[in-house]
Amino acid sequence: MYGTILFATDGSDGAEAALDHALELAASTGATLHVVSVVETRTAYDNAIIDPTEVRANLRADAEAAVERAAEAAAATDVECRTTVLEGPPYERVLEAIDDIGVDAVVVGATGRSGFKRLVLGSTAERLLEAAPVPVVVIGGDC
Repeated sequence: MYGTILFATDGSDGAEAALDHALELAASTGATLHVVSVVETRTAYDNAIIDPTEVRANLRADAEAAVERAAEAAAATDVECRTTVLEGPPYERVLEAIDDIGVDAVVVGATGRSGFKRLVLGSTAERLLEAAPVPVVVIGGDC
């Protein structure tokens, strides 16, 4: 049924909860898990006093840590896992990854980080539900 599953993460608690479901789905179907985290290139700090280059570097480090945690969790379950960190608008990059990788399903958390980030990932999940050419599993934080 599923040979390749994409798990989109921002490293938030909601994404971590969704990771468990992504791993279970991959293990039960024998699928390869592709973990993708997207560094938002336009941040809430672009017009602020804070250096946007430093903010992006911190966001990239967070994204790399998130995919590494997912890869470690996959290794503990013997699920084959590949990781990618992309840059740009999350919704657009995840849709591109769906096509580029050739995935059969997507797993994503319903909400992400608090504040601005929560709105971004929440809207990403909603947009993926509407536009993805494959099934999208959205996991709420209480699952």
